[in-house]
Amino acid sequence: MAKIILLALENDLAEQLRPILRRQGHEVQAADSLEAPEIRKADILFAGGDRPDYRNIVYSLTQRHPALPVVLVNRHPENRRWLDALELGAADYCGAPFEAIQVQWVLDSLKRRQLSRAAA
Repeated sequence: MAKIILLALENDLAEQLRPILRRQGHEVQAADSLEAPEIRKADILFAGGDRPDYRNIVYSLTQRHPALPVVLVNRHPENRRWLDALELGAADYCGAPFEAIQVQWVLDSLKRRQLSRAAA
């Protein structure tokens, strides 16, 4: 079970993602700002990618919390945002509509990366 923070996600996206994560056994909390104290205790962070300042959010998070995997979440999957997110240091990208298998794949991918870093 991971502690997952949903940062700056629009309510409808958070309401789609939250039950999927909870059914998979994760603890899920919402945060509205980069300074939220919950972020320091998170294992994974899903950040809103529909905001005009999504680049600043991803960059700031990856600079402040380099070990924290950030997944950019977007209402409509877009190649440009996906590439932007990865270039800015995000660990992955996830577009709506969310499906349990897709979310699980993203989380499994993050876990494999963390395990391989720990083994190195």
